[in-house]
Amino acid sequence: MKPETFDAILEGIEEGGAVRNLCKDNSVSTRTFYEHLRADPENEKRYARAKELQADKIFEEILEIADDGRNDWMLANDEDGSPYRLNGEHVQRSRLRVDARKWAASKLAPKKYGDKLELSGDPDAPLVQKVLLCGPDDGAGSDTA
Repeated sequence: MKPETFDAILEGIEEGGAVRNLCKDNSVSTRTFYEHLRADPENEKRYARAKELQADKIFEEILEIADDGRNDWMLANDEDGSPYRLNGEHVQRSRLRVDARKWAASKLAPKKYGDKLELSGDPDAPLVQKVLLCGPDDGAGSDTA
């Protein structure tokens, strides 16, 4: 694979493109791309950086979609006299687009965009770990009083 082609695919990834589509657009098989990627650790580093930038791009798209309300309302010719009504199909489609991008960003950069699971306790009553050791002499099951 030519270095210019590899660079073009990485640039496309940074802009949010899919590897499969970018390879097709550059007349390269995905297999060739991944072989070229694995052939050089520097290529792998550049690819990892491109995927990080792709996650950031996807995050920006989430904000753009969420903030874009242009087609949320449509003209209504209802008998009740209201001039506009909610375009539920557009709102649901926007929600789907946001959810799909949130999922993708969380997989591309889980530390940055993934759900965080954090265990914490009340500051006045913090979580405590206890380890109980049980052995043959612990008296469990003994009938003696």
